[in-house]
Amino acid sequence: MTDSLTRRSLESTSVAVYLSSDSSLVNYALTTRKGEFTVNNIPLNTHCTIVITHRGYDVFSRLIKLTADKKELLLDTILLVKAFNELKAVTVTALRPPVSVKPDTLEFNVSSFKTMPNAMVEDLLKQLPGVDVDKDGNVTINGKKVSKIMVDGREFFGGDPKIALKNLPKDIIDKLQVVDNKSREARFNKTSNGNEDLAINLTLRKEAQKGWFGRVSAGYGTNERYEGSAMVNFFNGAKQFSLIGNANNTNRGSISGEGFDISNSRSTLDGGGGGLTRAASGGLNFSESIGQQLKLNGSYFYNNSHTDNISKTQRENRLPDTTFFYNADNNSTNDYGNHRLSLNASYTIDTLTEIHINSYVNTNTSDAVNSKVAASRGKGSQLINTSENTFSTTGDGKNISTEFFLSHRFRKQGRGLTLGLTYNYNDQVSVDDNIGQNDFYKNGILDSIDVVNQRSNMTNKGTGVTFTATYAEPLTEYINAIVRYNYARNNSFSDKNTNRFNSVTGKYDLEDTAFTNAFRNINETHTPDLSITFNKNEYRASIGSGIQFMKQDNYTITSGELLQQQYINITPSANIGYNFSKTGNVAIFYNGRSQQPSIQQLQPVPDNSNPLYVQLGNPDLRPSFYHNVNVQVRESKGNNYWFTGLSLNTTQNQIIYQNWFDDVGKQYSQPVNVNGNLGMSGNLQYSLTLKKRDMLLRMNLGSNGYFNRNNTFVNRVSITSNAYSFSQSIGLNFTYKQQLSVMPSFNIRFNKTSYSSESVQAASFNTKTFGLSAFWNEPKWLILENNLQYSYNSQIAPGFNKSVTMWSAAVNCQLFKKQQAIVRLAVYDILRQNAGVSRSITQTYIEDRQTEVLQQYFLLSFIYNLRKFNTR
Repeated sequence: MTDSLTRRSLESTSVAVYLSSDSSLVNYALTTRKGEFTVNNIPLNTHCTIVITHRGYDVFSRLIKLTADKKELLLDTILLVKAFNELKAVTVTALRPPVSVKPDTLEFNVSSFKTMPNAMVEDLLKQLPGVDVDKDGNVTINGKKVSKIMVDGREFFGGDPKIALKNLPKDIIDKLQVVDNKSREARFNKTSNGNEDLAINLTLRKEAQKGWFGRVSAGYGTNERYEGSAMVNFFNGAKQFSLIGNANNTNRGSISGEGFDISNSRSTLDGGGGGLTRAASGGLNFSESIGQQLKLNGSYFYNNSHTDNISKTQRENRLPDTTFFYNADNNSTNDYGNHRLSLNASYTIDTLTEIHINSYVNTNTSDAVNSKVAASRGKGSQLINTSENTFSTTGDGKNISTEFFLSHRFRKQGRGLTLGLTYNYNDQVSVDDNIGQNDFYKNGILDSIDVVNQRSNMTNKGTGVTFTATYAEPLTEYINAIVRYNYARNNSFSDKNTNRFNSVTGKYDLEDTAFTNAFRNINETHTPDLSITFNKNEYRASIGSGIQFMKQDNYTITSGELLQQQYINITPSANIGYNFSKTGNVAIFYNGRSQQPSIQQLQPVPDNSNPLYVQLGNPDLRPSFYHNVNVQVRESKGNNYWFTGLSLNTTQNQIIYQNWFDDVGKQYSQPVNVNGNLGMSGNLQYSLTLKKRDMLLRMNLGSNGYFNRNNTFVNRVSITSNAYSFSQSIGLNFTYKQQLSVMPSFNIRFNKTSYSSESVQAASFNTKTFGLSAFWNEPKWLILENNLQYSYNSQIAPGFNKSVTMWSAAVNCQLFKKQQAIVRLAVYDILRQNAGVSRSITQTYIEDRQTEVLQQYFLLSFIYNLRKFNTR
C-alpha cells in the first residue's frame, strides 16, 4: 500500500473484506510499516468486496472471489490517491473499516461488531479488541481506566461511565471514540504526564440525533424483592435531555458517584453487594447550544438508601512478643441521602479565545447506628477484654466547587495563554453518641470496668483556592517553552466538643476534656514551573521542573499551641515518547509531587467511636513527597492488541499508621511519617481476535504483579515488610451470529508477605476465580442467559467458607412485532452460596470478615423499549 505520488508506504491503512450480498463484515486487518497486509478466513466461492481506506485518501474497493483451486489472492501494489478536494462539510457514504487509527484517537465502527438483541453499550465494549469490562462494570482499554463518557462531545450525566454504558442502547451508536482524559490546560498546551485516564465519546447514528428513546421496567419476586426503573432520552441535534429513575430492594444501588444501573437486562445477573439495601433515586441531564458561541450542560441527581448489615470478624493479632485473638459481631443500619448538581458553560469569544465555567454542588445527610459485641482472648482462650458498644451518628454535609478557565491562542503558531481559578468549600457537621461498657481482665480475672456515655458535636469546614497561569512560547519549529505558575491556599477547621452524660440533670453537660479540641490548619503553596517540549514526527519529549514553596500552620485553638512548618520542594517532571509505528508507541514518564496530611490526621483529639480501637491525630505530621516513574509500551495491529507497563514509586515522609496495644488489649492508631518505602508494579496484556464468517473468538491474556517494601511499626517496634503478588488471567469470548455467546474466564493470584523480624510470622495465600457467562438467542423471541462465578481463597479461617459459587440464570421472551418488550424470569444465587467473605493481611494481623448478603430469590420483570426517531 503506497502513496500514488510519493511512493511512500502507508502504514495502518484499514483493509476490510465484506460480503457483497449483504455488506456484512468478514474480516479486517491493518497494513504494516511496509504497507503490507494479510486478511485471513475469507470464504470460498463467495463474492466479496475488499475496501481499503486511509485518512486523507480516496477509498479503494475491488470485487474478489476465492475458489478451492485459488485459496490465496496476491495483489499487486495498490496506489492510493490523495483526496485533494476533501471538505469538512462533505459526507461520503461508503463501507467504513471496523477500526480506524487517528492522531490521539482510536475509533471503532459500531456496526462492524455484532452483539445480542437489545444490547447496551457495555455489551458492545465486551466485543471490542483490547477492551476489558470487569464484574463491577469498570472499563479498561489497553490497560488504562475509562473515567468519563461523553455523547456527541458532551458530558452525559456528569460523565459517569456506568450510567451511559449500562443504559444507552448499542444500536443508536455510530462510532465509539477513545481519547486521553486530559485537563483543559493539558489539552490546550498538548502536554501529558502519562497518568491520565481515558474518555469515551459516543457518536450517535444520524437518525438517533433527532428523536427520543428509552426503557421502562418493573419487576417483583420472592421474599418481597422488587425493582422499578425508567430512562427517557430526547435528542435534537445539539439539544439533549434525559430523565432517569430507580427504586429497588435488590442491592442494585442508586444514583451516586459509583455509577447507576437501571437495566434489568443481561448485564445485571449478580447478587448485589454486602448488606441488604433499599434504594430510590432519580436524575436529569441536559445539554443545549445557544447560538454558535454558548454551550450549556448540566445534571441533577438525588438518591436515598437504607442499608441493614450484620457481620462478624475474626482477627489474629500478631505482635513481636505475643499473639492474641479478637472476635466481634456487628449489627448496623445506615440511612443516606444525597443531592448532586452540576452546571457547565463554555463560551467562545472568538476563534482564538474560550471561557469555561464549571460548578458543582453536593449535599448529603446520614443517620447511622452500629452495635458491636467483641472480645479479645489469648492463645489459651483466656479473656483479655470484652466490649459492648453502640455508636450512632447523624450528619449533614455540603461541598461546593467552581472552576473558571480561560484560554487564548495568539496569531503566532504555538503561542498561547491560559488562566485557571478553582474554589472549593466543604462543611460537615455531625452529632455522635457513644454508649458502651468495656471490661478488662488480668490473668483471666476481671480487673477494671470502663463505662462510656458520651455525646460529641463535630464540625469540619474547609475552603480551598487554586490559581494557575500558563504561557507557551515557540522557540523553534519543534521546540516550545511553557512557563507555569500555581498558587494554592487551603484552610481547614475541625472542632470536636465532647460531653459525658450527667445522671443528675439527664443531659450531656459534663465536658470531657480528653476528647474535646478545636484545630485549624492553613496550607499555602507557590509553585513556579518551566518546561521545554519537543515534538517532531514520531518523537516527542518534555523536561521541566518547578520549585514549590510551602508553608503550613497547625494551630490548636483549645490550648493556643501553634506549629509552623515551611518546606521547599523541587517538583521535577520529564517524559519521552517514540511512535515506532502508527499504531504503536513507547513512553517513559517521571513525576514528583507533594501531598499534605488531612485535617483528620492532624487533629490531636482521640476518636474512641470504637472503644477497643482508639484513633489519634498527629499535628507534627509533615507533607509527603512522591517520586513516580512510569514506562508504557503498546501496539495494536490488525487483530492483535498488546500493551505493557512498569511503574516504580518511592515516597519521602510517607504517612502510615502506627498501631500498638496497651497491657489490657486496647489498640491505638496514630499517623506518623516514615522513609524508605517503595513499590513496583507491572502488567502485560495481550488480546487476539479471530473471525470467520459468523463466528468470532477473542482471547485476552493478562499478567500482573507487584512488590512493596514498607517500613512500619508493630507494637512500636520498627519492622520492614516485603509483599509480593502475581496474578495470571485468561478470558475467552466466543460468538456465533446473534444466536450464541460464551465467555469463560479464569484468574489465579499468589500473595506472600515476609517481615524483617522473626517474631512476626510470614503470610502467604492464593486465590482462584472462574467465571462463565453464556447467552442463547434462538428462536428470535427467546433469550436464555447464564452467569456462573466461582471463587476460592486458600487461607480463610475455620468457620468461613473457602470457596463460594454464585450461579444465576434467566429466560427472556421478546414480545410484539418489533420485539420492543421483554418478559423476564430470573433466579439469583441458585445454589444458595452467596457469601460476603474477605481476608485482610497487614503487618500486625490477619482478619477474616463475613457480611450479610442478598441470597436466593426469583424475579419476574416486564421491560419495554421506547423508540421514536425523526428520519427526515
